[in-house]
Amino acid sequence: MQAQPQNYIRESQAGQIKVFRHDLPEQFHSSVVSAGRVAWDIETNGLDPQDSQIGTCQLYVPDVGAFIITHLANSVPSTLSRLLSDKRVLKVFHHAPFDLSFMTCAWEVQSRNVACTKIAAKIIDPSANAEQYSLKYLMAHHFNFRMDKSIRFSNWLADSLSDSQVEYAIGDVIRLLDLYDLLRSEIANLGLNDLYERAVDFLPAHVLLLLRGCPDPFKY
Repeated sequence: MQAQPQNYIRESQAGQIKVFRHDLPEQFHSSVVSAGRVAWDIETNGLDPQDSQIGTCQLYVPDVGAFIITHLANSVPSTLSRLLSDKRVLKVFHHAPFDLSFMTCAWEVQSRNVACTKIAAKIIDPSANAEQYSLKYLMAHHFNFRMDKSIRFSNWLADSLSDSQVEYAIGDVIRLLDLYDLLRSEIANLGLNDLYERAVDFLPAHVLLLLRGCPDPFKY
């Protein structure tokens, strides 16, 4: 595969995807802050945040753009770190403990104002099976949006991403804010807003407990 340039734009079914190395350019940071919220996901080369590395971050903000930041394994991206800790911007993840544990460990940054659609789905229906909390299931169930997870464990630290990797990465965030809005509406209808907000407020502490090797200090 021919090496791609340092920064480039790729056309996809989701529209234009801007791909950058090492960090989100400062020119886009202010646009994300002005929008007030962003869908965020990461890809890694393993499951242990203390032993594996972040390969990419992908972000999506309606009317601002879709972004993939690559080559994150051996650097601390100052703009992304600042965005993660910015309380003015809501950062929406699916299974936030995973993403936040990697970024907290690698970047030594404290996350603020974060949300998690997986936590929301669990609060709405605590008795569902584990598969029904997956992003793949929730997107298909609510939006008939089919996600191909076949390259989930490909090489996200590669010097250049394949077209399939780019499509996969953006697929995880392109409808995430829509899912968040839908689940928050269901939570409000159930009268569970306060419970949900308390749960996500605890996320930064939960991540620190995970990294300390004590994920559930409340367990008997």
